[in-house]
Parts: sequence; structure tokens; C-alpha cells
Amino acid sequence: MKRTTLLGLAVAMLCSTGAWAYDADLAARLAPTVAKMNQAGLAKGATKLSAENFLGMVAKNEKLTVLDIRTPAEQRFVTLPGALTIPLDKLMQKDSLDRLPSEGTLVVVCHLGSRAAIATTLLRAIGVGNAVYLDGGLSALVNAATPKGLPLE
Repeated sequence: MKRTTLLGLAVAMLCSTGAWAYDADLAARLAPTVAKMNQAGLAKGATKLSAENFLGMVAKNEKLTVLDIRTPAEQRFVTLPGALTIPLDKLMQKDSLDRLPSEGTLVVVCHLGSRAAIATTLLRAIGVGNAVYLDGGLSALVNAATPKGLPLE
């Protein structure tokens, strides 16, 4: 009985070592970007923009660029005409960063806003001070843009 228990424990430990592993290649690719971050940039954090305020900015023709960080698969369902599309996994590459505007407000969007908040924090930490994220993402934007009182049929 003891032998079976010890053997089972040994097998379980061997099988579970992957759970403690990390992606070394990904860490190496992120290292140059993270190295550019400083405490002051991180302290700025992500700045959120409500869907209502975003719609107000659009109505006033304020200078803004929408940065859609959703995956290509997500973008097939809902497209944002005129948006700059750079999936989150490509955002920190030099050619992607070079495409970001330095003037106006850069509004980062995703489906629900959580990935956009992360992306905005990273962007602001490396010096992209005009980046904000759409709080609640495209879902909040659809809700804010839908006239109240419409029948749900």
C-alpha cells in the first residue's frame, strides 16, 4: 500500500511540474518592453474613458484614433470603420508602436475593456501618454449608443 501511494505521489509530481513552468520565450520577448517601463510611467496607469464620454468626443469631432486590439477572429464579427487594428499580441512590436499617433487621444478598445486596460497601462508605461481605454469595451459602447426604450424583439 505504501509503495503504491509513493508511486502515485511521484507520478503526480512529475505530471504537475508543467503547472509551475512559465513561457520563457514569451518572457524573453517581453523583456525589452518591460525594461523601458519606469515607476513614473506605471504610476500613471491606465486612464479610462466612459462610452458616453467617447460618444461625446465623437460628436464634437475631437481628434482621436480608435485602436482595436481584438483578435482578427473577433474583428470578423464587429468591425470599427476607420479604427487602427493591431491585435494585443502584436502591440508591443516596434512596427506596431510606430503606427500609433502622437497627437490626439488614442482610445484603446476590446470586447469588454479588460485587455484594453492592460494594453493602455503598458502603452502609458513606455511613454504613450495619449492612450486611454474604453471602459466596458465595445459592449458598453453598444449599450450607450442604443436608444433607450427600444423594444427587445
